[in-house]
Amino acid sequence: MKIEYQPVSLLILLAILILLPVILQSILLNFRPEQGTQEHKPKTPRPLKPKTEDDCPFCRADKVSPLEKPEIRPTLRPWSEVRNRRGRKKTIFTQGQACNNPKCIYYRIMDERIHALVGYGSHGKHEKIQDLICQACGKKFTVRRDTVLYRLKTHTEKVVQALALMAEGVDISTLERVMGIGEGTLRTWLTRAGMHAERLHGVFFQEIIFLHIQLDELWANVRHKAQEVWLWVAMEATSKVIPVMKLGPRTLEMAMGVVHELRQRMPSGCTPIFTSDGLKLYFYALTAHFGHWVLGEGVRKPMWEITAGFIYAQVKKIHRRRRLVKVEYHVLLGELEKLRVGLKAMGLSGKINTAFVERLNLTVRQGVSFLVRRTWGTAQFTSELELHLQWWRGLSLPSKLQSLRPLP
Repeated sequence: MKIEYQPVSLLILLAILILLPVILQSILLNFRPEQGTQEHKPKTPRPLKPKTEDDCPFCRADKVSPLEKPEIRPTLRPWSEVRNRRGRKKTIFTQGQACNNPKCIYYRIMDERIHALVGYGSHGKHEKIQDLICQACGKKFTVRRDTVLYRLKTHTEKVVQALALMAEGVDISTLERVMGIGEGTLRTWLTRAGMHAERLHGVFFQEIIFLHIQLDELWANVRHKAQEVWLWVAMEATSKVIPVMKLGPRTLEMAMGVVHELRQRMPSGCTPIFTSDGLKLYFYALTAHFGHWVLGEGVRKPMWEITAGFIYAQVKKIHRRRRLVKVEYHVLLGELEKLRVGLKAMGLSGKINTAFVERLNLTVRQGVSFLVRRTWGTAQFTSELELHLQWWRGLSLPSKLQSLRPLP
């Protein structure tokens, strides 16, 4: 008897053969053998390995091309002892001014009792601008040279008011409408002010003793190419000064750059207490800059040893669904008891925290209009935002900076 197969039954058989491997695979993947009453053990975190100065690209660059040491000049005789006793007595106050001629023996000498600067008339159509002359070399210049106001025709009060409002968080577009100043002009003033504040910061922040440094980073947005950058901040908790403030990505190289700049602003032998958030990059950057090479007995290869007494702790915040659920405190280097004793000796609570630098982050967002949350007025470029931050930091420099300098 001849059997005839229906086309429908053939299609069903073909579908079963195709779906059978998929069904078997899903069954095997979902199959879990019974584990009994064994408790789930949490994974132990991998221990962090310290870095060395050879891992820092900035330290390697300094070894290849070391920084030029300042030229040591011989003791200069005050100009009042060199010049002729005759003539009119000096009436113009010149303290803080210096001759800008590199060939002059009084170059960059700002002490009024030493340099040879005297008044040399004035100029200006709307306001009086004092001119000076160096009697030693004959160089003439204005008191506004190398400042924000150099060669600006706008009245000084108007420039100062606009820069002060921008440092208080007022948007540039608002100042353009209220004060009647073009946006390009305001951005030019802000750029010059930021560059001048950055130079002053480099002059004053040298050989400073810090006691407690708190590290943190702040997210920012730049309009050019939808760039996302991070504001890295290092703050001294006892004096509230900001020795380092840099913009860049959240990478190990950037963390190395922040700690490297911070290390250069401190004298050798200064080892403050460090606290930060749970970012591991800080551990690598700090261990690479606070240590030295040690050659043990019977060992040919030197080993990197962390500085004795170095203390570093982290505040790790755990979030779930954008809510803070847990805060963990970890002492990665040093002892907890020594950290508490050291913080209490500074007049602090003795607890591990980053409260001061987190409060600074909020102040920065309120003081710099480019960093305000949910704003359309973001910065055009990273360099523009960085100069705005430098100008804001220059105005917020506290008056007790000199008290942080080491005693002679």
